[in-house]
Amino acid sequence: MAASVLTLFGANPKQSGSSALLLTLSTPAASTSTTGWGVADVNGATYSRMTTTIERPRLQFQTTAQPSGEPLNAAEDCFRLSAVTTGQFSAGTWYSSLSVIAVTSGGDQDGRLRCRVWRSVNADGTSATELTAGTMVGSNTTDLSTTVAQSSSASTQMAASNLTDEYLFWQVAWENNSLVGTNTRDCLIRFGSLLATSGTGLVTSAFSAITPGGVVTDGGYYQRRRSLDAICSMDEV
Repeated sequence: MAASVLTLFGANPKQSGSSALLLTLSTPAASTSTTGWGVADVNGATYSRMTTTIERPRLQFQTTAQPSGEPLNAAEDCFRLSAVTTGQFSAGTWYSSLSVIAVTSGGDQDGRLRCRVWRSVNADGTSATELTAGTMVGSNTTDLSTTVAQSSSASTQMAASNLTDEYLFWQVAWENNSLVGTNTRDCLIRFGSLLATSGTGLVTSAFSAITPGGVVTDGGYYQRRRSLDAICSMDEV
């Protein structure tokens, strides 16, 4: 069967053998996760990796751009496929989108997604090999509110690569560019379908999965690719 792109949605729960959240082909119900960031009052960009199921304290943002290396602390800064996979990704465009919304208070926090993609034979992301050629940087979200989510989206060209009984990891960090009016500002990740402002996930280049017997199987298909193309196009205007 022909190779197809994979639509991998971010979702709960933590995955076996690690602290990573789930990457799944199934569209999760729309919900606001407990994973996100308290937003610091800064004059210039600061950065913080994701920590699964936790709202990272605002004082943990730092001036070193993140993510700056392989997955940390049993991949607590990642989403991960639930099982090892064998197959081939063609050279092509990968897309990412992180939907966020303010929960405690909102109105003036700004920021954007920063992410990388890794593969590893280990469930906890140790000894990982990066598939991206550096950090993918998303579009800006501005004046985030408690009522309407916004998505930070990015795309990048990636070389062909293989998975050989390996897990795929999507590593996520947040860049904060806010001069906020109060220390209660935050942004939490939204799960759901990958539409213009809702849902979190990763879209790969064409993928051919290979069974243990050597048979190439369909890697799934992506019906919302035009939506992410539109988002990225709007970001470039």
